[in-house]
Amino acid sequence: MEKSIERLKEAGSLPEIQSLIEVVLRDARRAKSKTREHRLFLRHLIFNEALLADLHTHLALDYLFSQITQEEWGELFGSAADRELPLLMVDLVDQSKDVDHKDVLRLLPGPSSRSLIAILKAFNSYLEKLPASPRCLHGMRIAHIQADIYRILAKDSGGWKRPPPPPCCIDDKAIRACKEQKQIADLPAAYERRINPLQHRDLHLNLAVLAAAPASAPSMRKADYNKTFQVEAPLRLGISSANASDNHIRSKQQGGKTLNASIDLQLEGENTPTPPLRVTARRLADPSLVLRSLSMDFKADFEVSARGDAATQSELFFAYRRGGDEPLRLLKQALVHTGIVRDNSEDIIRDITNFSGGGLEITTESKVMQGSGLGTSSILAAAILKVLYRLTGNPLGSAECEYPGLYDQSLMLEQSIGLNSGWQDARGACGGPGAIKDFYAPPTADLPAPEISFLTDVDGDLFAERVVLFDTGISRTATHRGLNLVLEAYLSRTPKCYAAMRESLEIHDQMVAALSTGDYAALGLMANRYWQLRCILDPGATSADLQYLFEAPEINQLTEGGLITGAGGGGFALLIAREGQGQSLRKRLFQLQKKAAYSRSSVVEYRLNRSGIRLRE
Repeated sequence: MEKSIERLKEAGSLPEIQSLIEVVLRDARRAKSKTREHRLFLRHLIFNEALLADLHTHLALDYLFSQITQEEWGELFGSAADRELPLLMVDLVDQSKDVDHKDVLRLLPGPSSRSLIAILKAFNSYLEKLPASPRCLHGMRIAHIQADIYRILAKDSGGWKRPPPPPCCIDDKAIRACKEQKQIADLPAAYERRINPLQHRDLHLNLAVLAAAPASAPSMRKADYNKTFQVEAPLRLGISSANASDNHIRSKQQGGKTLNASIDLQLEGENTPTPPLRVTARRLADPSLVLRSLSMDFKADFEVSARGDAATQSELFFAYRRGGDEPLRLLKQALVHTGIVRDNSEDIIRDITNFSGGGLEITTESKVMQGSGLGTSSILAAAILKVLYRLTGNPLGSAECEYPGLYDQSLMLEQSIGLNSGWQDARGACGGPGAIKDFYAPPTADLPAPEISFLTDVDGDLFAERVVLFDTGISRTATHRGLNLVLEAYLSRTPKCYAAMRESLEIHDQMVAALSTGDYAALGLMANRYWQLRCILDPGATSADLQYLFEAPEINQLTEGGLITGAGGGGFALLIAREGQGQSLRKRLFQLQKKAAYSRSSVVEYRLNRSGIRLRE
């Protein structure tokens, strides 16, 4: 049996592994093997590299349990499974193995509370030895696994008549309360809710190195008192976001890639494409603060002065921290982020006056609705910071020092108010020798540091002709829905969804190659497949109305393929026109307004923007 087990470790195909399973079972039935060998059998079967590479571990286990009953498995391998599974589960997490933990749990010798509790204890012992950041990242997968373990244990309430469930160092207050009160049925949901906070905690730990407090409160230069500062910014047209950067854990553990273009938009009634985002700031002579948002989907104002009560005005300023989607929260938090307004200040007008010697007026403008899938809020955050950094004298306000610091700070700003953005969102608007950018963030233990390559050989006019941007007019709902499903697929490693994630990463490089060579037919094919994979990961990303764009013959005959940008569910579609069919496709899409679902749709003219986030004064 020992030789068969060693062969199992190196076996390179499923049929070979199935043959070795037969040999191991035969020897076990003949009592020609020991517990130590049985434990090695379990380990080499679960961690066989060929099975992991092909995501076929579940198929090997299907075959195993087609050859042996659960009762016989418990008799022959129960002792080995009890001892080895806690170690296997820890190694699965520690080494980020590509196998579904549910498949490993199939090796349990029947419904065994003792074995499951041993796994829970092993997880805690493992996590307690890790530094803060790795504890958060590995704790995410462990929280997901523990949710499933407690689902099993909830069916066996008799196992909890004595001590409460074992503690874990990633437990929060809600989980601890459930354990103290032995509310086992509530623990699965409590652990699932714990996953995102752990990811946010790790990101905040990474961002903390950027958050050094200034030596003193900033002040505006007198030479800038009579100037008006204006920042204009493009939006991000996302073509690929393999290993989506919003999923912080996957980008850190496996690396992440994104392909996008920065674009200006031409809306109805305009003569030429212009930057869709604008931030304007100027000093006011009187001590006051005026904030305005003139966005497509909402308008908001906030105005206070020295004539008002300081405490009341400060309370109103910080109202965005008490909940609700406050329209000006990004702008307000940016003032705190840059040190112009003190955190939890009791007199914001005094802060503004100390900074500017008077007042401050800041206005933001956006041509598109937030949630469009074009990176609006993230790029707006970077644009706001750029103008405020210029006012405070921070080097990140200059073109020379902008990258990457401004974009890391914008990520930090968004995270500080609960916006779940990723490293790619604002970076899509950065300027350089080309408007189309291929980002690669290598695996890291720290904050992802994406490397950028500009696709300078792309013909901008041809790109704008062949790549048609279509505003579906369909509102994107629950934009974090897809994010959570993609994250769940990564943590679970369920073969179907995880295979789609892997293939998305492979397609990314093919998309880059197609764009670089001007092969729009290949780009269309890749876009189609990329969209299909997205829908496998998140079926809610599409609908019958959205699929009409990719399946209706009257549109298909004019396109090479396409996708919905961002998380899907609505927003903008990117369609690749067949050669010579760009105008025909645009006319056909315009006619979709006659359909109820597309009554608010429009074809959006655009041009590539190489300038990025520009400051004028």
